[in-house]
Amino acid sequence: MPAVPWTVRPAEPGDAADWVEVHLRGLAETYPQMPPAFVGSRRARQTEIVASTRAEIEDAGPDERYLVALDADDALVGIGHATRGAQEWERRLLARYPDDALGLQRGVRDPGLRQLTTLYTVSRVHGSGVGGAMAEALVGDEPAYLWIMTGNDRAEAFYRRRGFRRVSAAVPSGPTWFAWPMFQMAR
Repeated sequence: MPAVPWTVRPAEPGDAADWVEVHLRGLAETYPQMPPAFVGSRRARQTEIVASTRAEIEDAGPDERYLVALDADDALVGIGHATRGAQEWERRLLARYPDDALGLQRGVRDPGLRQLTTLYTVSRVHGSGVGGAMAEALVGDEPAYLWIMTGNDRAEAFYRRRGFRRVSAAVPSGPTWFAWPMFQMAR
C-alpha cells in the first residue's frame, strides 16, 4: 500500500502563522460568495489573530485537540480543533433561544460533549483523505456535534459520511459571518 502524501500531528505554537493562513484560505475557498470583508477583515487583523492562535495552542487544556496536516513537502494543508461543550460565542447566541425548541442546546446542556469547532483543508488536498484523517483524530467515533453554514453542501456530505446528521433548525450567525444561517449536526 503506498504511503499517504500527508501527515497529521498535534499543532505546536510555532504553527500559528501557517494555521491562520490555512484558515483564511479555507474560508475564502469555501465561502467565495461572502462579501470581501469576510476574509478581508480577518486579514487586516492577521498579526493579532496569529498571536491569539499561538496562545490558544500553548494554553490548550486536556479536553482540547489542535491538529495540523502537512503535505509531503511539510507545507501545512489542514487545520482542526475540537473541544468539549459550548464555546463563549455559542452561549451568547443561544441565550436568544433558551428553550431549545430549535434543537440548539447540545454543548450547553451537555458540557462534556465533544465539539468539532474547526476543520479546514486547502482545496488542493480535497478528496485526498486528509480531512477524514483529521476528523478521525479530532473526534474519533465518540458522540460529537458541530456547527455548519447553510448551503455548505460539500461539508454537510463530508460529515454525513462520518455519521453526523442535521439536528437543529437554522439560525442567523453572528456579525463576523454576516448573519449567514447555520445549524448543528450531531451523532
